[in-house]
Amino acid sequence: MKKITDLLKPNLMIVFGALLFLVYLNWLSATDEALALGIIAVTFSAYYLTIGILGIVIGNKFSPMLRKIFDVISACLFPLFMFTYFLIMVIDINQAMGPTAWIISILSMVASLAVIAFVIISKFVNKPIMLRFAYLSAAIFALALLLNILFDAIGNTTALGDISIVHVALYALFVICLFNIISKVDEPKKEEAIANNEEAKEDSSEASQE
Repeated sequence: MKKITDLLKPNLMIVFGALLFLVYLNWLSATDEALALGIIAVTFSAYYLTIGILGIVIGNKFSPMLRKIFDVISACLFPLFMFTYFLIMVIDINQAMGPTAWIISILSMVASLAVIAFVIISKFVNKPIMLRFAYLSAAIFALALLLNILFDAIGNTTALGDISIVHVALYALFVICLFNIISKVDEPKKEEAIANNEEAKEDSSEASQE
């Protein structure tokens, strides 16, 4: 089962990168802020596609530290893009935004930055409380993405026929990848635990023989 999940993770990253590329590819023909967002999205999608392909071709041959760095980058790039997207949207249409839109936009920007901060801290600081904060920030970020599907840019509810299936799939894929990255246990820690268990068994067997 674990081998199946390990195989699916890079595949999900490839699908997510491909969707991100296709969704924002047309933005490269736009101007001003839309063009900038399109360039950022296409660049980030190339990273996700590359990491997904390397994950399949190379597998677990990355060093633990390099794998940790790639996990952090993968978890942080899309929230960084979404923060930029929400910030530009607020700057452009702030006069038309209602109270609901303001609440969702502020929540989305704060959640995006919180995910970036707590994922980095939880990966490099071995503290259970930081891991719990990473899970909490990821859950709030997922809520923010859901609210942006259910409500439009000015705060009105979105009709069922106006919901973008592609964006639903895009956000769902990233949330799955994000929680997989946060929950990933470092290999050295697992090997250390296995070694400790083996030493304990050897000590108990020697004691029983004596």
